[in-house]
Amino acid sequence: MHKLVTMRFSHYNEKARWALDRFRVPYQEEGYMPGMHAIGALRLVPRHGIGKGDKISTPLAMPIMVTSDGECIRDSSRITRYVSDRFAGKGEGLYPDAEVTALEERFSRKLGPHTRRYAYFHVFTAPHLLQAMADDNVGPTQARWFKRLYPLIQRFVSARLEITAEGAERSLAAARGIIDEVSERISGRRFLVGESFTAADLTFATMAAPLLLPSPEEGYGAVFPAVDACPPEYARLVGELRATPAGQFAMRMFREERGERSLVS
Repeated sequence: MHKLVTMRFSHYNEKARWALDRFRVPYQEEGYMPGMHAIGALRLVPRHGIGKGDKISTPLAMPIMVTSDGECIRDSSRITRYVSDRFAGKGEGLYPDAEVTALEERFSRKLGPHTRRYAYFHVFTAPHLLQAMADDNVGPTQARWFKRLYPLIQRFVSARLEITAEGAERSLAAARGIIDEVSERISGRRFLVGESFTAADLTFATMAAPLLLPSPEEGYGAVFPAVDACPPEYARLVGELRATPAGQFAMRMFREERGERSLVS
């Protein structure tokens, strides 16, 4: 049995879940809230050591997958590639060519950090949202500790991800630029590359998710805040971006390509 250690609602972690679910790979998920996720990473140290998925992530970054044969894989893109290479049927792989790989890297490195920063900035202005997300995404004991430690966790995350009003505005501008590019690219097409679903489509949909807030009923594998519960500026943006061709495309990918959960309790 594969084990996926996640920060439950994170869009990077959803990327790995999506790949596993798409190819019906059974796995167990060990999910955490921000700050609490250090527990999950440190639990792996005795057997798998301290590692980093890439040059910019930290040793505590999620997701981390421990495969059924004991291999420890860090970073959502590496996990997605592993799953595609080993479990996709003929012609179903997520990485048919170099263009897909280049788009995946662009979305993961250039879009994902910006959507995350903007979402955290607005959620941190309404602490009840993250506390409700703890109740929805993790067990009661962890949720209680998250709420008790919330002021410390907020300060840590804000410092680590440089979450400020100015940073949120810069990130929104950067995210809009990529979303506009995808809106233009997807015009008249069903997928971003070729005629089938690839890692480019999966990665754009997940990296855009913090600005679209798809619900579990709409295909997301964890629980974001409800749009109408968010601060007004954030809620308006979600509505605006969902209406763009890129936003409609991402929501269609969740609806049509996400796949049923293959999580094993």
